[in-house]
Amino acid sequence: MNEDLMSPAILSFLTLRDAVFKVHEHGPVISFREAKLSLSFDPDAMVKSLAFRLPGDRHAIAAMRAAERADYKKIADALGVRRADLQMATDEELAQFLSMVSGGVAPLPINNAQVVIDSGVAEMETIYCGTGRNDSTLEIRSTELLRVSCGSLSDIIKR
Repeated sequence: MNEDLMSPAILSFLTLRDAVFKVHEHGPVISFREAKLSLSFDPDAMVKSLAFRLPGDRHAIAAMRAAERADYKKIADALGVRRADLQMATDEELAQFLSMVSGGVAPLPINNAQVVIDSGVAEMETIYCGTGRNDSTLEIRSTELLRVSCGSLSDIIKR
């Protein structure tokens, strides 16, 4: 595996936990729409992750099927914060605190970020998600992601 294809923090995190995964290199993509159009992965297997700043200089990542819409109130509830305290992480915060870039957020507790994963992701077999970079994709079984991320499962999408 080419170690240059993912954020060093994410590679280290996965390696220390003996995670089983693959990495796929591709051109930069930021949105689910771009990913659907330019990548060969099944769109139903894609997972997007949103990064947030929480009170007290804490961070959180919420992951869901890429086609779903996030419910910010449900995310705030799952993270134990008020909706008003849930702020999207800036590009600078992504880089500084999570070692990630926009379009490449991985649902992993890098730098002790709190992770919440929509229960729909647990129903998937193999998922494709961020590597910390927007020019590669992590392929991992959902059971493996749940094991290594220690994320809590919750309903965080709009119904």
